[in-house]
Amino acid sequence: MSFIPKQHLEIGNYIKYIDEILHKCDKGVEYCKICPNEFVCSELEKDDFGLNGATISDVLTAIQYALNKVPGYLNPGKRNELRDHIKSYINESPLHERKVWENSVLDILLDDKLANPGYKPKAKIGEIRTLLTYNSKISFSTTLKCLCLENATTLGDTRASLSGEIFLNSIMVVNQFVRSRHPDTIILPPTTRIKHRLEEGMADLVPGCKLYDIGLPAALCYYAMLTKQPIPTNIIVTGGLDSHGRALQVEFLDGKIETVLRELHFIDKIIIPKGASWSIPIPDNTKMIEVNTFEQTIQMVFRNDMAI
Repeated sequence: MSFIPKQHLEIGNYIKYIDEILHKCDKGVEYCKICPNEFVCSELEKDDFGLNGATISDVLTAIQYALNKVPGYLNPGKRNELRDHIKSYINESPLHERKVWENSVLDILLDDKLANPGYKPKAKIGEIRTLLTYNSKISFSTTLKCLCLENATTLGDTRASLSGEIFLNSIMVVNQFVRSRHPDTIILPPTTRIKHRLEEGMADLVPGCKLYDIGLPAALCYYAMLTKQPIPTNIIVTGGLDSHGRALQVEFLDGKIETVLRELHFIDKIIIPKGASWSIPIPDNTKMIEVNTFEQTIQMVFRNDMAI
């Protein structure tokens, strides 16, 4: 299937989705033939953007929804750019609605989540943020969660569950590490009960993604689940893992990094396999941390060595 703008909304590229809506609106708005007091953007296609309509009010509703879904801090430059851009369309909305939009949409850009550089999403046990690329074209971020199931019914929506075969190396490497470091404190569950799953809504995109690229984060969130340690939410991890615990190179790294810089301003550390190359500039407030092995990744994440 082709990648359309509303799928940016579905996979969490919220800023990209908003930018695409505004880009379409910039091509021109006109008076609605049905409702003469409303402006519409004839360039917007409902199926592509998932909108209920193409009026300015519909557009602002979609933008408000997407902004509320942004997971954390947006840098001042992007917030100011969005504020000015969105405000120009608030001024095109019906007069009696303008104050409402200013007190809702524009205020979101100033709330504690988007405007506070210290804000971080809440860390959860056995959950990590990682990166995937769909059809070798569109990169996006998603959360990967590891669960130990008592029975199959505890999984809920099984469509989001990933094939266990993909992560056999990850589970095996973690089990070996745990047996050597925590032989008396951690009881390893049967491998068949270990399940990895992505966020809801990912089922249709998974077949177009190379999931071996997330072997390293899969091992990390499995280990975190076993040790009951939350993974810091200011990091993101990408890369494969072989049966010897060595980190493997990741594909489409430039696109993945661009996703972080555009959508995830609360991420300031990107963990990647050592020797990976990228061609895009990295801002001073973002660290690229290279790791050789799963064990080194554990040290980086859980032993306060992230300044390295």
